[in-house]
Amino acid sequence: MPFGWLSFVNNIPLKWKFTLIYLLCILVPILTINVLLFQQMSESIQAREQNNLQIAMERADKKAMDMIEGGVTLSHSVATDRSLYELLDKEYTDIVDFYESFNETLTGKMRPFMSAYTYVENISVFTENPTIVSGSHYFILDEASKRSPWYETVTSSPSAVQVMMYRSVDPMNAMGNKVYFSIVRKLNEYPTYGRYAKYLRIDLKLSNFEEILEEEKPYLAISMLDPQDRVLLPSSRYMDPMDQWDNGEQGELIFRSMLGKPSYMQGWKLVGFAEEDRFQTAVQSSNRFIWMLAAVSTLLPTSLIFIMLRSYNYRIRRLARHMEKAKNEKFDLIVLREGKDEIGGLIRSYNRMASQIESLINDVYKLEIQQKDMELERIRAEMKLLQSQVNPHFLFNTLNALLVVSVKNGYTEVTDTIRNLSQLLRRMLSWSDAAVTLQDELHFTEMYLKIEKFRFADRFGYEFDIEEEAAKCLVPKMCIQPLVENACKHGLQAVKGQRVIRIEARRTDTYLYVQVEDNGKGMDEERLNEIRRLMNGSLDTDENVGMRNVYKRLRLHYGERVDFVIDSRPNEGTRIGFRIPAMSVDEGGKRHV
Repeated sequence: MPFGWLSFVNNIPLKWKFTLIYLLCILVPILTINVLLFQQMSESIQAREQNNLQIAMERADKKAMDMIEGGVTLSHSVATDRSLYELLDKEYTDIVDFYESFNETLTGKMRPFMSAYTYVENISVFTENPTIVSGSHYFILDEASKRSPWYETVTSSPSAVQVMMYRSVDPMNAMGNKVYFSIVRKLNEYPTYGRYAKYLRIDLKLSNFEEILEEEKPYLAISMLDPQDRVLLPSSRYMDPMDQWDNGEQGELIFRSMLGKPSYMQGWKLVGFAEEDRFQTAVQSSNRFIWMLAAVSTLLPTSLIFIMLRSYNYRIRRLARHMEKAKNEKFDLIVLREGKDEIGGLIRSYNRMASQIESLINDVYKLEIQQKDMELERIRAEMKLLQSQVNPHFLFNTLNALLVVSVKNGYTEVTDTIRNLSQLLRRMLSWSDAAVTLQDELHFTEMYLKIEKFRFADRFGYEFDIEEEAAKCLVPKMCIQPLVENACKHGLQAVKGQRVIRIEARRTDTYLYVQVEDNGKGMDEERLNEIRRLMNGSLDTDENVGMRNVYKRLRLHYGERVDFVIDSRPNEGTRIGFRIPAMSVDEGGKRHV
């Protein structure tokens, strides 16, 4: 093992190792961590929820106070308007005189305030001046107005500003009442214009306050209470505004927040209700997080398990690697501290087996050499078979032609043909495995073409386009003549006009390119694909033997470095070419690439 101080673990029996792993690494840590974690999480969740509810109360408090203080600021702007005092204190001769002042000045006083303060429902100015006409924002302070709750409150208080809640007549429904939330102020900033008492009442829209409290409904059910603990804006549990507030029900949490510190807000408060079940729901929703932490708590057991299992894992992996090497006939001995447990016994057995197998390697090696020699002989025999499978069909045709011409012409025109045929047969009979230059192979092919030209006379011709460097390259024997024979037999046989075969050869730095082209009948795509599939088939069949013979012999010589291409179009001809590694001989007879 790589850690010497852990070698004692190898001597511990398996059952005791697993018992220690279970007790020390799984049972005790997980039980302890889960109990402590549950307690801590429960306390944390309760504290968090309490804080969230308090924040909701403070948020509602601030928004409500912003609107109230905005109304107070508006009242101050109206209360400091000197021209308004002057017009309200003036005695008008008649109604026409009042409406002239109203139309010129009074009617535009309140319009900007109503546009700027969208949460203001109405602005009303009351005065004891009997010469004005009640309407719009200006009213005579009559006996009915003096009996209203807002008047009694503002006159009995020494404070100039009062924020109050009261129930009064609904101007839209004379038979019903309406709850008002108003800011009432005495207009006494300028004693010079104190002939008549004046009061300002700004009514705020309750719907805006309800929207603020509604936003906090996911957290709390909040109500707004006046100094007498009457409900101005009730939560859903109350039937009507102006009811007296109670202490809620059991199972509820109550939060209180005083609305601001100014004197006119003394006693106003917000009260919020929250169900205690909310905390239980939050705890349940955190169960997944607790389990995630429990999973993390297994890191410590994992570390202990690693120490225990390391004594097994490392030695087993070493044994497995050496057994994989044994598949490749590499029987190396395992050199490590084996230990006295079961794995140590396996390692010792493997080392004994490897030593015994090593003694047999030499005998196996000799047998393998013999098998390789036999495989080489098989490949040579296959090459001989491929080389011997030259189609002799053209020889019979040539002999028939010689016979006919000889009878007609008395043997005078067949001298060259007989000579070429003789050299052709002599070369075929003197076959060897040695490669020849492309120039020699083309000379042999030209003898065959001259025989074909003798058969077809002026209806047959051939062309050579050979680069000088390509002519020096070495090629296997009989790699071009079978392709030419295939073109004559299958491509040109059915052509009625001039028959032409063209042979080209080019060399690059590393490759030799050879192509045989005819102007024969060609073939369609289906037939062309069929021939391509047959290229790797057996030579037992008579179909395209010459072409397959060339392809297989090139593959035997050059392997995967051979490219063999067949291209043809109906009534246009066929092109067969191959690319092989370029190898040539210099003047001293040495081969080089």
